[in-house]
Parts: sequence; structure tokens; C-alpha cells
Amino acid sequence: MKLSKKSIREDILAKTQEYLSNGGSIEKISLGESGQNTNEPRVRRVFEIEESSESKTFLTDVVAAFDARKVKTTKTKPLTQNNSRRYKKLIYDDFGEPLREVWVDEIDR
Repeated sequence: MKLSKKSIREDILAKTQEYLSNGGSIEKISLGESGQNTNEPRVRRVFEIEESSESKTFLTDVVAAFDARKVKTTKTKPLTQNNSRRYKKLIYDDFGEPLREVWVDEIDR
């Protein structure tokens, strides 16, 4: 069953009416009023560390151990680029009409 907003609102309203009909009451609280008792001091939770500092492992030691286990790889030489580039050159006949294309190295230019 898919719940829609309308069905959820109707369900909340029905439960509220049932609560009130069984003798329950709802108090109105003015805007800005706190629900906590302001006469008592607030309880502040304190974060406590239960471990002793002797049992801790420093992260720098762990990272150094990982680095020591890495396999040393040799860098490959970068590929050298061939400076000669090829391009297509059109061959023309005596009247200026193209006959064919020929691949030519740039050095021959």
C-alpha cells in the first residue's frame, strides 16, 4: 500500500482524536518557551577515552610500513617523437588539373 500525504495526515488526525477521547490532554506552549526544565543545570555529556595512549599505533609508522612493502618500479623511457610528419601532396598535370595524391615526408618539403 502506497502512503500519500493525505492518508498520513488522516491517520495522525485519527490517532490524535482517539488519544483525546481516551482522556489524554494536549498542552499549548507559547512561542519561544523551552520544553526543558530551566531550573536545573543542563547535563553535559563528556567524551571519555577508555584506551591508554600506550596501546595506540601512530599513523606515520603504519604509512612507513606500507611504503616499505611497495614494489619499486623502474620508469620507462618516454617515447621519442619522430620529427618527420607525413602529408598528402597533390600532383597536377600541365593544365592545372589534379592527377593524384602522394604521401610525402615533411623533411622533403
